[in-house]
Amino acid sequence: MRSNGSARVDFVQKFIDFYHRYENLNLKITFFLISLQILHLYWLTTDVVLQKIFGQSFFIVPKNLLPIFVVIDYIEIPALVSGIIYYAYSVRRNKAAAKSYLFLGMLAVQVIHIFWITDDVVYSSFFETSFVQLPYVLSWIAILIDYLELPVMADLFYKVIRNKRR
Repeated sequence: MRSNGSARVDFVQKFIDFYHRYENLNLKITFFLISLQILHLYWLTTDVVLQKIFGQSFFIVPKNLLPIFVVIDYIEIPALVSGIIYYAYSVRRNKAAAKSYLFLGMLAVQVIHIFWITDDVVYSSFFETSFVQLPYVLSWIAILIDYLELPVMADLFYKVIRNKRR
């Protein structure tokens, strides 16, 4: 009978082998999921950031379509998991790849803004009050963290295009 540690090592190795076998597909799925966040960033920019700066919303999408943007915001969770796994695998494969470490860090820090933005928006939608009160400066930092996905999107797009040429 195998020890529990040995079974875990076997599972991890099987996962890595599976991931390697379907690496190109995983790259495309990761790119697609993270790229959906462009819509979330559009909402965040036009309905939150610009409203804070100018006092009015520039969100031109009808408000009845806002639930679509909320769903896309929740898709960010599997997108981040997929992205973190992709870049962790890249780091495992090439420990000298500083860019992979950077993008892995950019995705990992997204947890901070997920806690604040998603929960606060949903909670205030249901209860018309805020569940979590972050200081003003921390709120802006949480918002800016969301934009760290843009360089990750660009990198993943480049990798998808590069893999098509092979």
